Amino acid sequence: MVRIMLQRLQCNVFLLSYRGYGASEGFPSQHGIIKDAQAALDHLVQRTDIDTSKIVVFGRSLGGAVGAVLTKNNPDKVSALILENTFTSILDMAGVLLPFLKWFIGKSNAKGPRVLNFLVRSPWSTIDIISEIKQPILFLSGLQDEMVPPAHMEMLYAKAATHNRQCLFVDFPTGMHMDTWLAGGDRYWRTIKEFIENSVPNKKDEDSSREATKSFLTAHRCVSSERFFWANFQETKRFDALGICSLT
Repeated sequence: MVRIMLQRLQCNVFLLSYRGYGASEGFPSQHGIIKDAQAALDHLVQRTDIDTSKIVVFGRSLGGAVGAVLTKNNPDKVSALILENTFTSILDMAGVLLPFLKWFIGKSNAKGPRVLNFLVRSPWSTIDIISEIKQPILFLSGLQDEMVPPAHMEMLYAKAATHNRQCLFVDFPTGMHMDTWLAGGDRYWRTIKEFIENSVPNKKDEDSSREATKSFLTAHRCVSSERFFWANFQETKRFDALGICSLT
């Protein structure tokens, strides 16, 4: 996917594993992962060789939950958010992955008390914060998602759209959890490109832009504009991504 992203969106790729993932030390937790994401964003906005007014966060699956928090917490640093196959909350996912738990753990549309909710230490309740995001949001949903029910994305969009008119929902009929980008083909990449072009402000001093582009061409040699994509790859090679893009 990353190689195709390089070609279709003209982006550089910066890979990072959260604490406890891949070769990173420590143990994963909601608090720790949010700190890691914030540290990455803070690093980008301090750079002088990119246009920091055009940062877009991209999140798939767990990365979407992280990206939503990051976008909400940084309205002055993040221009737009892209979510793909993201869940409403871990509480809701518990009953999906372990059906026998649905009577004891849950959140959205739950009927009656869920007595074991206290056991979930990292709730990742995206449904509770999505309406607080003011930036444009693109929702990409694979309708054949075998892990996160597509209804989760529909609920997130419905909640966001009631407070934010800059929301766009696009589904892909044959897209599964990890291959929506592949199943979506040209339409997938065209959707992202058009969303970015319509949502990200296009303003920058020309001299600064030329200098920044020159720096990136020297460092990466494969792009004509400066863009970042930050992703986290789990040890299993699954791509639960959080992306940060800086665009010209």
